[in-house]
Amino acid sequence: MQKISAYTPEDTFNFGRRLGEHVPAGAFIALWGEMGAGKTLFSQGFAAGLGVCEPVTSPTFTIVNEYGGGRLPLVHMDLFRLASLDEVWERGVWEYFDGLAVVLVEWPEVLAEELPEDRLDIRLIRRLDGAGEEWRDIEIAAYGEQIWLEEALSDGENFRN
Repeated sequence: MQKISAYTPEDTFNFGRRLGEHVPAGAFIALWGEMGAGKTLFSQGFAAGLGVCEPVTSPTFTIVNEYGGGRLPLVHMDLFRLASLDEVWERGVWEYFDGLAVVLVEWPEVLAEELPEDRLDIRLIRRLDGAGEEWRDIEIAAYGEQIWLEEALSDGENFRN
């Protein structure tokens, strides 16, 4: 597992953008973290890295948002409102795991038993320093072959512009 720190919202966005610039077709990224941890901000940066020009919002109520226009199609899911694998099946979520699009999933807990073996887990953790300033630890765990990740992270730990 690798860990970086994001001291500003821009750091979180830029880290997402960096990964989006390198991610291959068919990649599955699971985003973990409590409410307000920055999952949607990361997703917006990720989409920007793919070249998505339209506004990216959390699909909390729609469950799935699809974005084209970038170098790869992006499927952005928010499974917070789904309570079981049966609900996942009913919503047809599995149809999006076609190997062509990049799948980015917020709140993947409901998929815990069925997460793809080849995936990237990103956990955003809110932290407070002694002065009450908020920042993020971002933990990155790769499962299976994620060769692209090394290139994405090779520029160092500072993801600011």
